[in-house]
Amino acid sequence: MEQNKFKKCSLTLICFFIISGCQIDLIETRNISLNKIEFGLSVNDSFRKKSLKYFTQDQSKDNYNLKISKLQFKKKNFYGGFSARAKQIEITGELEYIFSKMSSSKNGKLQISGWIPVNENNPQAEMMAQQKTVEELEFLLLEDLLEEYLLIES
Repeated sequence: MEQNKFKKCSLTLICFFIISGCQIDLIETRNISLNKIEFGLSVNDSFRKKSLKYFTQDQSKDNYNLKISKLQFKKKNFYGGFSARAKQIEITGELEYIFSKMSSSKNGKLQISGWIPVNENNPQAEMMAQQKTVEELEFLLLEDLLEEYLLIES
């Protein structure tokens, strides 16, 4: 009886290791090679570091150049209720970019927004939520920029 339990547990464990080992090949890497990546003065360092996870510089091939000229986040309060107090905050991120090659260039502007509720009781938590929302919007802008590049390539 105990040998059957041992066999079942060991078989389950072996199957788990085999399946988890096979899934490594299923992960898609989304790393695009570009000749040169330039950033404007308004682009912060955290966005520059995050963008290097998606785009790498490789000058050995005939690839596009990328210039991110502007990155800006705007905050807008929405008011409501009887006392006309702030109820929600919208944070909008705008990214202006240029993909250029010898013969052509593609300018564009990406815009994305996120919403968070106002927390009057704990303003520190509200500021942390705004910061986390900005970080998430940076990743979403990079995903959209990656999609734009794939559209240009196809």
